[in-house]
Amino acid sequence: MREPLRLAIAQLDARPGDVRGNVARVVRTAAAVESDLLLTPELSLTGYDLRDTVHELATPLCSGAALTGQFAALADVRPMLVAGLVERGQDDLPYNAAVVLEQGRVRSVHRKLYLPTYGMFDEARYFGSGQRVNPVRLPGGWQAGLLVCEDFWHPGLSYVLAATGIDVLLVLAAAPGRGAWQGGEHGDFASADVWERIARTTAHLYGLYVALANRAGVEGGVTFAGGSLLVAPDGEVVVRAGSHEHLLEAVLDPAELTRARRPAYHRRDDRPALIASELQRLGLA
Repeated sequence: MREPLRLAIAQLDARPGDVRGNVARVVRTAAAVESDLLLTPELSLTGYDLRDTVHELATPLCSGAALTGQFAALADVRPMLVAGLVERGQDDLPYNAAVVLEQGRVRSVHRKLYLPTYGMFDEARYFGSGQRVNPVRLPGGWQAGLLVCEDFWHPGLSYVLAATGIDVLLVLAAAPGRGAWQGGEHGDFASADVWERIARTTAHLYGLYVALANRAGVEGGVTFAGGSLLVAPDGEVVVRAGSHEHLLEAVLDPAELTRARRPAYHRRDDRPALIASELQRLGLA
């Protein structure tokens, strides 16, 4: 049985390479909320525009181990924390990673699978690619899936996580603002509307909560769009942020999951094995 889950989404402006400063900001934010889980943006502990410094900033992440060095202060964070940093894999490659920390100890790690290489993005030049998605257990009996930014634009990943039975999809992003002259329906950038549509559709299709923590601020000449939000399982927005630093807080209600999954719950009728076999038959897997 699930219990209500108190969620905080911190829309932060991280400084590139300033790990101690970014960690201190997350620690202060965690102290200011009464939540079970704090979600922060992509690379929230390191900054985004890192280029060749990814090798210097990369840190190993071992399940059950505490983070040390510049990250040691995260041991004081009492809500379970989802944050972004650069992981150094056993292969010595740097990975753009989302880590779930409980009192500073590693509970789960998701390596970004899709590394954008268009427009301003050149991530594949610096990072290794992740190879899998895995659900993670949260307080109160909740099951969550993790995705990082571009991952969310590939709906097959959301489908796979939904097929495992997750209740909430946690998305960490560093999405730039586009369409400033046109503006968005609820913010300064037209691009924020697209993220919201994807989040609302995903939530509605699979009867789950979708929480998005996006970057704010300016880094390397790029203005990040913000627009962080929480979407309920019926596809309605619970809370949303503007384009500046902001802290959102909400309670995820298990009763909303039940309501959204009656009478039509698409996962009940879904056939993952059919999808897998058809991909294989068509030579796509």
